[in-house]
Amino acid sequence: MSRTRHAAPAANIGAIAIAFALSTFAFDVTAHAQMAGEFGGHPGVDRYNRVAKGANVAEWQRRLGDADVPTRLDAVESLGTKGGEEAVRPLIEATADSDVRVRIKAIDYLGTLRARDATGLLMQLLFLNDVGHEEKLRSLTALSRIADPSTSERLLSYARTVGDEELVCHAVFALGEIGDPATRNGIAEFQKDSSNPDLARLAGDAIDKIDARLAAKPVQQPTLLELEKKLAARAPKK
Repeated sequence: MSRTRHAAPAANIGAIAIAFALSTFAFDVTAHAQMAGEFGGHPGVDRYNRVAKGANVAEWQRRLGDADVPTRLDAVESLGTKGGEEAVRPLIEATADSDVRVRIKAIDYLGTLRARDATGLLMQLLFLNDVGHEEKLRSLTALSRIADPSTSERLLSYARTVGDEELVCHAVFALGEIGDPATRNGIAEFQKDSSNPDLARLAGDAIDKIDARLAAKPVQQPTLLELEKKLAARAPKK
């Protein structure tokens, strides 16, 4: 009988202990979240985060020189997913890696990060004879994601001269993503003259994108100074 009477309090004590532990854990999580919200924008915290990220980027960049290919691939993955703007320069360097898998992954992440600093390199890769077909396709995809208007004329020239329909299709798609009105007539040539229905469709889509951007572009009103100059030019001379 005495054993039965003491068993129930022991069970209650165990349940109370578990409940207390859970409530303490919940309090710690809530407090941590509140502190993160309160101090997340604090200059000291931001500075610490930048330093920590910089240290990580430096470490990942160091691993790009490792002899082990999987280690270099992991470094590119970390740079592309966690490095931010600081990762652009190391990723550009990784496009010259001896292993094509590392090069392709670095190109992909430059596009994902929309790294305009990489557009010159990516354009150069398109014209090099020792760069593989897949790398050129990935470079065009990255350029379409970056959508840097400064590349539009060169991309149009590339599409006209490359002679590989798959590359031409990717280049025309990139031109549509950039949406530069100056390339509209050149793109229309592909829509009109190409015997490849996929290329003609992509050219039509690119033109539609350019037209849509032009239609959505707000009308720029002249400044007061510009308006005064126009009115003065129209005024009859005395």
